[in-house]
Amino acid sequence: MSSCALNSDLAKAATPTTTNPVTQPEWQRPVPIVPPPQLKVWNSLTRTKTPFIPTKANTLTWYNCGPTVYDASHMGHARNYVTQDIIRRILRDYLGYDVNFVMNITDIDDKIILRARQSHLVKVFRSQHPNLSKQLLDVVQQAWNAFFEKNLKPFAPPSPPNQPDRPDADSATDQEAGWEEVSRLSKDQGWLTEVTAKQPKFPMWFSALERSRQAQVSAAMSLAAADDSQAAATSLIDASEDVLSSHLDKLLGHTVTDPAIFRDLAAHWENEFFKDMNRLHVERPTTLTRVSEYVPEIVAFVQRIVDNGYAYAEGENEGKRNVWFDTRAFEGGKPNHDRGNAEWSHTYAKLQPWAKGNRELLEEGEGSLSTSAAATVGKRAASDFALWKSSKQGEPAWDSPWGPGRPGWHIECSVMASEVIGENMDIHSGGVDLMFPHHDNEIAQSEAHHDCRQWVNYFLHTGHLHIEGLKMSKSLKNFISIDEALEKFTPRQLRLSFLLQTWSSKMDFKASALGEVKNAEASFNNFFASTKARLLESRSRGEAYSDGKHHFDEAEKKLIETLTEAQMAFREAMCDSFDTPRGIEVLLQLVSKANVYEKSKKKQQLEGESTVNVGVLVAVARYVGDMLRMLGLGEGSFKDGDLGWGDSVVNDSQGGVGGHPDREETLMPYLRVLSNFRDGVRALARKGASPAEILKLADNLRDQDLVDLGVALEDQEGESHLPVVLVPPCPDTS
Repeated sequence: MSSCALNSDLAKAATPTTTNPVTQPEWQRPVPIVPPPQLKVWNSLTRTKTPFIPTKANTLTWYNCGPTVYDASHMGHARNYVTQDIIRRILRDYLGYDVNFVMNITDIDDKIILRARQSHLVKVFRSQHPNLSKQLLDVVQQAWNAFFEKNLKPFAPPSPPNQPDRPDADSATDQEAGWEEVSRLSKDQGWLTEVTAKQPKFPMWFSALERSRQAQVSAAMSLAAADDSQAAATSLIDASEDVLSSHLDKLLGHTVTDPAIFRDLAAHWENEFFKDMNRLHVERPTTLTRVSEYVPEIVAFVQRIVDNGYAYAEGENEGKRNVWFDTRAFEGGKPNHDRGNAEWSHTYAKLQPWAKGNRELLEEGEGSLSTSAAATVGKRAASDFALWKSSKQGEPAWDSPWGPGRPGWHIECSVMASEVIGENMDIHSGGVDLMFPHHDNEIAQSEAHHDCRQWVNYFLHTGHLHIEGLKMSKSLKNFISIDEALEKFTPRQLRLSFLLQTWSSKMDFKASALGEVKNAEASFNNFFASTKARLLESRSRGEAYSDGKHHFDEAEKKLIETLTEAQMAFREAMCDSFDTPRGIEVLLQLVSKANVYEKSKKKQQLEGESTVNVGVLVAVARYVGDMLRMLGLGEGSFKDGDLGWGDSVVNDSQGGVGGHPDREETLMPYLRVLSNFRDGVRALARKGASPAEILKLADNLRDQDLVDLGVALEDQEGESHLPVVLVPPCPDTS
C-alpha cells in the first residue's frame, strides 16, 4: 500500500460520522482555591489603602518629584528615592506592569539662586583677601554682628536703657554683651532645650557664631604677632563662611547677574546626586526633565490658567508683574466646558485641606526670596501662590507676557508632568514634606489648566526620615550625607534598612538599628553559601548520578509546601501596599525552615540514614535570591543560573566573568574536602574511634583528596607545620 493510500485511510478513520460523532469531553472551568490578591496602595488622596486601577491596562504613568539641586544629597534623599525605586521594581519586575517613570530636576529655585550667589560672592571675597589683614577682620566682625543681630539677639536678655551721658549705645558693645549672655545661658540645658523647641535652628546659628568668634580671636592674635599669612586668612574665612555668606549677599547679591553662575551650581549638584543614586542602585528615570529646559512651556501653561479665570497678574508696573494663582476663585469653581455633564466643582488642598491657612508652610513653599512685601505686591489672599515671579536684581530672568521673571516652584512639576505624560497620570510621588503646599498647589494649578476633576489618581508619599529621633533637615544642618552613610554601611545594608520599614511611615535611622539589618543579611548569605556548597557537591558526582533513591519524602514535601506558602504570602505582602517589612520576614522565615531541613538531613547523613535533596534546597534558594534581587539588593557580579543575590565584595585585579573572579567556584572544591574531613573526624570522635582510625582519615586527606586538587602535603619530623607544594592535578578518569 502506498503512503498516500495509508494516509487517506487514517484520515477516514479519524473523521467522525453523523451516526456516531466524536466530541471532546466538556472542560471544567477551574475554581480557585485561593484567589489572587488584588494590589492595593496607600493613597494620600484618600488616606486609605485603595485598589490600584491603571487607566491603560498594565501600562502605568508615574511622575516623581526630583531633587532641588543646590547641595549634597543626604539620607532623606536616599530614603525617598530608594523607596520609590523599590516600588517601581515591584510594579515592573514582580507584578508585571510597564512603567513610564518621569522625574524632574529643579534647577531654578530660590534655594539655588541664594546658594549660587552666596558661594560666588564668598569665592570672590577670598580672591580679594588672599592674606590676613585688619580690613578682612573688620568685614568678618561686621558680618558676625549682623548675623547675631538677626538670629540670636532675640534670645538675649534686654539691654539696659541708654544712660544720659551715652545717648547712642555702641552697637558692637551691645552685640558683645548679648553674645556673652547667650553663651552663658546656653550652658543651662533646660534653657537650651526650651529655646531649641521654639527655634530648632538655634544650635546651628550658635555654632556658626561660635566658630567665627574663635577664629576672629585667633586672627587678632596673628595680626598682633605680625602674621598676615594666606593660611591665617583662609582659616578665618573658612570658620566664618556661614556668617559671611549672608552678609555679602545682602550687600552685593544684586550684582550677581551671570546666568552661568546659577546653572553651574545646579549642574554640579545634579551630577553628584546621580552619582549617589548609582551607588545606591537607584535606576535612572524613563524620562528626566529639567525646569530650565521647559520655561517656554511654563509661560504658556500659566497663560492658560489666567485665561481660565484661576490666576491674575499684578505688580508695581505693567512691564514687571507677578502671576498669582487665585485659590478663592478655584475653590468651588465650575469647569468651563462640558465634562460629561457631571456635577462637580474644583477643590483646593485635596491632600491636606486643614493646612490651607498655615502661613509658615505657605511662606516656606514660596521661597526665602519671595516673601518680602516688595515680592508680594498685588497678592490678593494669603493662600494665593506664585505661578510666575517677577525677577529682581541678582536673580535669573526669562521673557514673558508679564515682563522678565522666573517660574514659581510649584508650577514646574505641573508643566513637565503634563508635557511628558498628559492631563492625567496614574501615580505621583514624593516625600511627605512636599504634601502641602507643593503637591496640593501642583494639583490645583494642573486641574485649573486642564479644567479636569482629577489630575492624579494615586499619590504616594514616603515618610519622614529622622536621625536618632530628630527630624533631619538641611536647613538645620543635622543631616547625614549619602557619602558619609556609605563610609559606614554598604548600599545593600542601607537599602535593606529601608525595606524593613513601611515605606509610607516615619523612619528613625539609628546606628543601633543596623544590627537587625546585618543579622538579616548574614542569614541570607549563610543560607546561600550552604546551598551553593550542596549544589557543587552534587554536581561533582555528575549530572546523571543516582543512588537509586528519589529522596523526596515527607520532609521534602513539607519544605516544598512551605515554599509555596511563602510565595503566596510574599505576593500578598507586595499587593498589600508594597509591605516590604512583611515580605522580608516571609523570606527570612523560609530560609530558617530550609536551614532546619538541611541540618536534619545532615545529621541523618552522618548516621548513614539519608541524604539531602539538593533540588529542594536549590528551589528555595533560587526563589529567595530572585526576590531579593527584584527588590534591588543584588550587588557585584551575577550570572544566569547563580544562586543568591550576587557578591558585594569583588576583586578587579583578577579575571573571571565580567572581569571578576568566581571565588566560590575556585574555593568550593577545597572547602568541600575540608568540610568532609571535619565531618569524618566528628563522626569518629562520636563513636570513640582509636587514634589510628583518625590518623588514617588524615592520611586519606593527604594522599587522595588534596592530591586530586593539585595539593601535596609533606610530613616533616619535628616541624609544627606542613609545607604545601602545588602539583598538577590528577586527570579526570571518570
